[in-house]
Amino acid sequence: MRYVVRFIGIFVLGCLPAACAFCIDKVVPQPAIEHTTFCAQYLQEGKLAEAESRCRLAIEYAPTYAEPYNLLGALEYTRGRKDLARDYYKKALALRNDFAEAHNNMGVLILEDGETGFACDQFRAALEIDPGYMDARINLARCYYSSKEIERSRNEYMKCMEIDPRSCDCRMGLGVVALQQERFQEAKTQFQSLVEICPNSAEGFFNLCVTYHRLNRCGDAVGACMSALAIKPDYAEARANLTAAYECSALEDKAVAGYVRRLIADPGNPELHFNLAAAYEEKGLLDRALTEYLNAIKLDPNHVLAYYRAARLYDQQLRSAETVEACKGFVDRVRGDEFSEEKRWCTGRIQELQYK
Repeated sequence: MRYVVRFIGIFVLGCLPAACAFCIDKVVPQPAIEHTTFCAQYLQEGKLAEAESRCRLAIEYAPTYAEPYNLLGALEYTRGRKDLARDYYKKALALRNDFAEAHNNMGVLILEDGETGFACDQFRAALEIDPGYMDARINLARCYYSSKEIERSRNEYMKCMEIDPRSCDCRMGLGVVALQQERFQEAKTQFQSLVEICPNSAEGFFNLCVTYHRLNRCGDAVGACMSALAIKPDYAEARANLTAAYECSALEDKAVAGYVRRLIADPGNPELHFNLAAAYEEKGLLDRALTEYLNAIKLDPNHVLAYYRAARLYDQQLRSAETVEACKGFVDRVRGDEFSEEKRWCTGRIQELQYK
């Protein structure tokens, strides 16, 4: 899960004595505020050197001003230097213990190091200061989830939804918790709402795919995983689940289901493996089809058509060596004029692939 770091503190253009218990001599010098504001802006833009320079200038003007230390902590966290980040957050909190963002950011850092108890304490501290702090609420829910306190995690996500019913992060969390608790209908409702609100959420569609699969709605699972891959083509988990969803969908087919049942009773029958392969191939499950054609060959090394169909699938996958090998196995076993068209194709592919 992704934890939310908030590195922009609460900045004001003027720090009035009546509202500033943490200011130097009750007033933060204006240059310190301006440099801190620019530091936050540069940090958001990924300009880390410029951000660091501005934060250090702010500290020169106001050494006891907590905000630039929090920003330097976020900066070092971005650079991957967690020890330095932790030191800066500690400094910010030493200067101003009621600094919600610094508590939240410290929590994110230590949670990544596996210190769930201390991390949850930090998120709770942030929420005591600012009960409406959404990032801290989401992080606390995720912290509880990480520590296997699933019901407490759910309760925090519900509070999050009370604050913002259209929060995709909150709906994602509620859906994941519902999946964990095997409340699949509730998970489906949350993920469906999530992708309606955030239609570009690949993770939302992926989790919806998983949920549909658990509900045995295989066709819907295929559609959800395809949506996830349309948004994020390199989404490996979604591609793996798409294959599983296709297999689930194929098993809804009476022919496929029938062959599977018969194979359970007679796993050593090469013809059943061949017929199941053909059914998978028709459904577009080419990897599964190839596996079953190869199973047929293992059980019957003279199964002529299994060599040919395997060669065609290898060729589609641009696996030249395997295509040639399967074609040779086919050609060597063909007798007479039987399968003349198939033999012509294999002979041609052997020549093309061996001498190209």
